[in-house]
Amino acid sequence: MEIIFYPYDFEYRVEKEKTFMYLYGKTTDHEKICVVHEHPAFFYAKKTTETFPYNGLTVPTKKEAAKITKIEEINLELLGQEQQFWKIYVNYPKAVPILSKHLVEDNIPCYEKDILYTHRYLRDNKITPLTKVKVTGEFLTQKPLPIFHATNVEDLGKDMPQEWNVLAVDIETYAKDKEINPEKNPILMIALYSNNFKKVLTWKDFPHDFDYVEVLKDEEAMLKRFSEIINEQDPEFITGYYSDKFDFPYIDTRAKKYDLSMSLGVNNSNLFIRSGRGFHSNEAKVTGRVHLDVHTFIKQILGQNLKTDSFSLNAVAEELLGHKKHDVNLDDLSKNWDNHPEELASYCAYNLQDAKLTFDLCQHIFPILIEFTKLIALPPYDLSRMRYGKLVENYILKQSIKKNVIAPNKATGQELERRMEEHIQGAFVFQPTPNIYEEIVVFDFSSLYPTIITAHNIGPEGFQCDCCKDKQHVPEREQYWFCQEKKSFLPSVLEHIILRRTGVKRLIKGQKEKDEPTGMLDARSFALKILANSFYGYLGFFGARWYCFGCAASTTAYARDYIKQTIHKAEQKGFKVIYADTDSCFLILGKQKLDDALAFMNEVNFDLPGHMELEFEGYFPKGIFVATKGTKKGAKKKYALLQKNGKLKITGFEFVRRNWSPLAKEVQQHVLQEVLKGNEKEALIYVRDVAKKLKEGKIPLK
Repeated sequence: MEIIFYPYDFEYRVEKEKTFMYLYGKTTDHEKICVVHEHPAFFYAKKTTETFPYNGLTVPTKKEAAKITKIEEINLELLGQEQQFWKIYVNYPKAVPILSKHLVEDNIPCYEKDILYTHRYLRDNKITPLTKVKVTGEFLTQKPLPIFHATNVEDLGKDMPQEWNVLAVDIETYAKDKEINPEKNPILMIALYSNNFKKVLTWKDFPHDFDYVEVLKDEEAMLKRFSEIINEQDPEFITGYYSDKFDFPYIDTRAKKYDLSMSLGVNNSNLFIRSGRGFHSNEAKVTGRVHLDVHTFIKQILGQNLKTDSFSLNAVAEELLGHKKHDVNLDDLSKNWDNHPEELASYCAYNLQDAKLTFDLCQHIFPILIEFTKLIALPPYDLSRMRYGKLVENYILKQSIKKNVIAPNKATGQELERRMEEHIQGAFVFQPTPNIYEEIVVFDFSSLYPTIITAHNIGPEGFQCDCCKDKQHVPEREQYWFCQEKKSFLPSVLEHIILRRTGVKRLIKGQKEKDEPTGMLDARSFALKILANSFYGYLGFFGARWYCFGCAASTTAYARDYIKQTIHKAEQKGFKVIYADTDSCFLILGKQKLDDALAFMNEVNFDLPGHMELEFEGYFPKGIFVATKGTKKGAKKKYALLQKNGKLKITGFEFVRRNWSPLAKEVQQHVLQEVLKGNEKEALIYVRDVAKKLKEGKIPLK
């Protein structure tokens, strides 16, 4: 029979020397299901002899012996060269490192021996989590969770449910003097929040009018009730803020104190804490439910785009949602718990608000997580904990299967140390002279590093190839060149991303013209932008499989050359360049018109290769560049530009930072506005007036 479902969580099990993937999902009728599908574990070894010398190799272990079960010969491309490999099947996933180590010690190079089994399964079977999958087979059991044994699995594309059941969790603990000690201090409250459910569990009665508060006998009873609610609400996603490092490890520690099983999984499995180095490096897993730590995803993926320097729930929620936490003195919670229960109502409201903010933040990031899942096709649990480099590498690994490419090994030992010592020369900066300027035009290279990589075929596969050593070499790096005869693997992967994003941006423009929502398209564009812009950094990252110092150094060398060429051409056309940095160039029109500047831009673009393009960023009647503090030299990335509508574009000043006081930011913005409007005297009078009021205590402390 056939079943169509949406898988979202994954684990594997070994049964009688066979490995089965367990895919937890929900059917098109919104019923939970677990699909079981057999898939062998394997790795690759370079073919070094006509016949494989280790057929049937068995290595004893403390548990189950590691065995080679089957061998196949296969041709794959490694760094641009097609070579012969053995595909070596083993009896269970953890046998891969054991057996590959045995071969490596016998001087047989092995590859893809450290690929996670779940990731390999999804790539080999072309399954995209959260999207529609068709399976053929039969049911093994129906209760408590339907188990379906699949003989065939087929991905049906990108279709996915409109809604997922998400439940947010937040805890408050007993903590005198801000002490975090789960062995000693109990949990006082647990808040749960979703679209149609809200609850605060606690174990001390107090006067209140809240219908969402449930008082239990003690902490143990509260933890049991928490487990019951998770299973009653049956969410596909459980979310928290810093819940990997705090909420769930704390819950787990307190439960163990009472010898409680926290059966939060769909199959009654226990909460699992994957321990890192210390309490604050843990990861929490719930089988059949995706645990999303919103803090981790926002800090690692959205962090560079946020103004805040703090990733506290309050700061992030204020910036992304425009909402804040409730204002209570959390330091007094323990004291009020012990002595003033009549004060506890405000803490329950605070606890629930934290859960609601977490839920709302999860909803905010959810479209982006979905788009990364579609692009990279890995479990959302894993993707939500990855940094840029891991996202790029796993996207490349997905594309490598399509292109019949085998992944290089990660560096270890001396090679890793050597890479860590290599340093890449950065971008070119044309330093500004501190002053106030008029008639400023700004141009930016669109996606400079990604388009340079694709335009010049920069990738380890074509680096210093034999066929092109007498052709074009890299500016300032004459010892470097790249193949011009054949498109390399990595540049072709990146080019596909760039073209996809161009298409998405076109769709967004069309949607906006029709006044239609663009939410998911915006998320897709953001995900593609992150991947594209991270390729350069990945090439120069010492831990990358496709590491290539020459590639990364060549990318920045080309970038410096293109910005210098642009400056030279601008000056030849009679423009004065006042500032340039990495991918942007600031010109003074002088006696020329804006149309002349746009014509200059078109001339530059005519000579640019590939997808490279200089774009018009804007025209500004006036702008100010300031000196680096304590010097007379112009500061990089610190300027304010006055727009035609009177608004300011401020970069690098304290005004754009979250950790400065509202007063300082307000004064700075006002001064910049007045100075750029030519009202220097009024600006000085204003500053003196604010300083006088401040000294006299007439400005509120907040």
